[in-house]
Amino acid sequence: MNLQLVPEIEIKEEKGVYSPDEDSYLLIDLIDVDEGDDILEIGCGTGIISLHCAYHGGVVTAVDINDRALELTTKNAEANEIRLKEVLWSDMFSNISGIWDTIIFNPPYLPSIRGTKEDPRWDGGARGDETIVRFLDQAFPHLTPGGKVYFCCSDLAPLTRIYNTIEMGYEIIEQREKTFDFESIFAFALMAINYKDTPFF
Repeated sequence: MNLQLVPEIEIKEEKGVYSPDEDSYLLIDLIDVDEGDDILEIGCGTGIISLHCAYHGGVVTAVDINDRALELTTKNAEANEIRLKEVLWSDMFSNISGIWDTIIFNPPYLPSIRGTKEDPRWDGGARGDETIVRFLDQAFPHLTPGGKVYFCCSDLAPLTRIYNTIEMGYEIIEQREKTFDFESIFAFALMAINYKDTPFF
């Protein structure tokens, strides 16, 4: 079933942790969860997406590179009495093993200003697509055959390499767009179609 935003789930925010924004809500509206699905969220932030997945029956592991995000996700889960399977530190897939039915990532997707390192909550590399391309490549061996991937990106970054990476092993199930005065953001639902013979884990 498709997730729906649940007003009863209260999400507290803290300085230094990415706050829920239009991209978060775009993903929540797109994600499809079946009861018992093993779900991994990379970059959980406040935990809003992980908590909605768990609320709708997913078995969720939430990871982030930011210790403050992990603490906040844990607090928000406890405050809403929603059980997450695990909340742990990982730099993308560096601390992850096993395979998952669904992997979700609301990545940093904006280009660095003049190539300088910006806030990791939104710095997607010099062009803005580096983190997403790395995620799509690394996610593959952690997916069950036919597993799904959900992520966001922006047209402020070049989309060609992202689409090329998708074509190497995924099928686009659905793509949604939300346009603002200064940019358009896209949410993708992908399905793995060419499962690799030799996983990295």
